[in-house]
Amino acid sequence: MRRVLIPACAVALLTGLLVVPRAQAPAAFDLLIRNGRIIDGTGSPWYRGDLAIRGDSIARIAPRIDAPATRVIDAAGKVVAPGFIDLHTHARRGIFQVPTADNYVRQGVTTIMEGPDGSSPLPIKPFLDRVAATRITPNFGTFVGQGSVRSEVIGTVNRKATEAEIEKMRGLVRQGMLDGAFGLSSGLFYVPGTFTPTAEVIELAKVAGPMGGIYISHMRDEATGVLNSVRETIEIGEKGGLPTQVTHHKIIGAANWGKSVDTLKLIDEARARGVDATIDQYPYTASSTSIQAALLPAYALEGGRDELLKRLQNQRLRSELKKETARLIAEERGGGNPNNVQLARCDWDHSLDGKRLGDVTKARGAEPTIDNAADTVFWIVEQGGCSGIFHAIDEQDLQRILRHPATMIGSDGEVPIFGEANPHPRSYGTFVRVLARYVRERKTITLEDAVRKMSSFPAQRLGLTDRGVIRPGLKADLVVFDPARVRDAATFEQPHQYAEGVAFVMVNGQIAVEQGAITAARPGRVLYGPGKLAN
Repeated sequence: MRRVLIPACAVALLTGLLVVPRAQAPAAFDLLIRNGRIIDGTGSPWYRGDLAIRGDSIARIAPRIDAPATRVIDAAGKVVAPGFIDLHTHARRGIFQVPTADNYVRQGVTTIMEGPDGSSPLPIKPFLDRVAATRITPNFGTFVGQGSVRSEVIGTVNRKATEAEIEKMRGLVRQGMLDGAFGLSSGLFYVPGTFTPTAEVIELAKVAGPMGGIYISHMRDEATGVLNSVRETIEIGEKGGLPTQVTHHKIIGAANWGKSVDTLKLIDEARARGVDATIDQYPYTASSTSIQAALLPAYALEGGRDELLKRLQNQRLRSELKKETARLIAEERGGGNPNNVQLARCDWDHSLDGKRLGDVTKARGAEPTIDNAADTVFWIVEQGGCSGIFHAIDEQDLQRILRHPATMIGSDGEVPIFGEANPHPRSYGTFVRVLARYVRERKTITLEDAVRKMSSFPAQRLGLTDRGVIRPGLKADLVVFDPARVRDAATFEQPHQYAEGVAFVMVNGQIAVEQGAITAARPGRVLYGPGKLAN
């Protein structure tokens, strides 16, 4: 007997049981992160759960989420944390050449702040417009710089400003806040900030404060005069009526090591009487700035490079300057040994990048003594200057500052072009170094507190109410990392090495790093401060 095959649809019609295939349910979420150890940024203990993202925001958090999602990431064995916020960068060095800011984003940094140390673009609006028009990966904000404001009004001269000039400065700060700055920064160590009386800075702080801004300062002195500098930073916040911050807090020079006990006591006393005073720090025992700023007295730099060269050509002045430069090598940024000074970038001779001052002195035919190294400093400055790295910070001060509850993390780094020059490794490793060295290895702070110092604390300081914490409704700036593997690979000898152990980074809900590699997404946004948002 011949078998007749009847199509299934015909069978359904004959039996009256026509089955229409059910359409696949639409995805409820764009991205679902499952099985992670969630550290929410507040300092609370971690918990295990799933996290769902819709659009640019966190949509749901629960012990288990079974709803369909366009993309699912299994974060088993990994930490899910808020994206890190770096509130002290010099990111305008390179952000247009490297808009992905790989060195930061691969660490889990999702927001970078520009304009510290008293130096910012002026006016701010065209600069931020240019950033907004550039497809960048991390979010980006800025401060308005007191040094830039003063330079715009009276130049780099060492004198008091007139009342009319102060009024012009107030206007520039006000406009900077209206353009979107998050507050006023100062670099009272640098020219022209160093020529500024405290009272003048207070007058500018009084403009930024009522507009919702903060004051963040590279203090006047981080060595012998560090205690008075902390007092000054507190005074500016107290009299200016705004939150105040000691930025990249450190103690420079062996003779001053241990003074962090007293600087932190000053912060505690200020907070006890109601001053909103805080700190940020990078986790390295070396600083970085220009050779001339670190190893020449400020008065030598007045009026700019041409005036400096004239002073160096005057034998009497040169002799005086050499004594002070030798003292700075012996007692302060030089760390007591010319080889504690490392050249980072010399645009006039890149073969010097990474070399030590003592070795350069020896290569020039002189014994690497402190006095001879001072002559080498003058030669470097006369050739065009270099940036440098200065090994003169004590590990105990670093850890004491890190443990303080008012301390958050900031890199003081830049956006380097990979492989170019010999920058401080803080640009590549600050945040993961805290997680590896000071959480996992040394147990200086807990993992939860480290994440707080990198996320919710800087967000609160900046007034970023829509990110910095893992909560439904907030922006999905997130980092997924392996707490057992995360580490900084960058060293002082080989700084161009990316962080390890960071698996995924999301910026505004989009995956910016996947399995440790930068993606094609450029989801970063310009973030505007309270002055612009209020208008």
